[in-house]
Amino acid sequence: MREKKGIVGWSLFFALATAMCLASPAFAVDRLLLGSTATTSSHYVYTVAAGKAINAVSGDKVDVTVVATGGAVDNLERIHRGQINMGIGTWDTFYQAYKGIGKYKDNARPDIRVLWLYSSNSQNYVVREDSKIRNLDGLTGKKFCPGLRGSATEQLVEQILTLAGVKPDYFRGSLEDAVAAVKDNRIAGYAKAGAGLDLDGSTKELSAFIKIRLLDWPQEKISKVKEEMPFVTFIEVPSGTIPGFPAYTTPVQAIGIISYKNSLSDEQAYNVVKGVCEGREYQEAAYPALKGFDIPAMTMKVSQIPLHPGAIRYFREIGVDIPAHLLPPEAK
Repeated sequence: MREKKGIVGWSLFFALATAMCLASPAFAVDRLLLGSTATTSSHYVYTVAAGKAINAVSGDKVDVTVVATGGAVDNLERIHRGQINMGIGTWDTFYQAYKGIGKYKDNARPDIRVLWLYSSNSQNYVVREDSKIRNLDGLTGKKFCPGLRGSATEQLVEQILTLAGVKPDYFRGSLEDAVAAVKDNRIAGYAKAGAGLDLDGSTKELSAFIKIRLLDWPQEKISKVKEEMPFVTFIEVPSGTIPGFPAYTTPVQAIGIISYKNSLSDEQAYNVVKGVCEGREYQEAAYPALKGFDIPAMTMKVSQIPLHPGAIRYFREIGVDIPAHLLPPEAK
């Protein structure tokens, strides 16, 4: 009887051990959250594709879920509170937070670390053509949305318009609220990052309903902004780049993904960046502006904030030289 009980006991032990071994790979996958932006934005579409690429390439190590958020400023706070592991946003906003300047004066975030840059986008100032607003000064006193509430666009637009002496009557809300308000003629227009030098999806949708105008930044206003915020970049969009629109000059936003140094382990950051760089087909299909865009090279060229050590490891593996100013203290 004792022998039979012993056999049963060992059988149960081996069955349990086998089940644990078979289940162990599931426990090895780290589940990560990637903060994005509004679901109607082209950049939300990109982050979903990036998450798919990461899971396809590095799915045995990490499992990324994309979360719709309010954009860069919201993502910074969520990472800070430990609610997400990484987030999308503009380099202008992240740089100010890292340095503790502008809106982040006395509230520096020195633990911000760069993962990758995927786009350099025009920041368009879109108004209804029938609003009769023909230049930036025409926005003063008019209802205008500076970007979705809590986003990097909202923050930067208010900063630079103030420096340029332009004082709109700001409308606050989501991107959906702003687009609907422009359609209904409740507000004159809004500011929105494009997709590369093209219009983003929400602005293309708007232009299918009403005629729009893209406002030009004159040199005298650019000079006023650069005096206080030299890191803000402007670019001339050539005539015909956007069908039917003349040449105009506007700010450019570099957009990518950051984390904090402790919101991702080095191994997690390595697998995330590897997935993004080696799963380009998923991203290019969803975000055509990525075609021809060299992620490693542009990340090194544009970034002014240190890279995450895990990202450094991957970039070095593929032969990328890391500039000294992008090496964080923990990687030196």
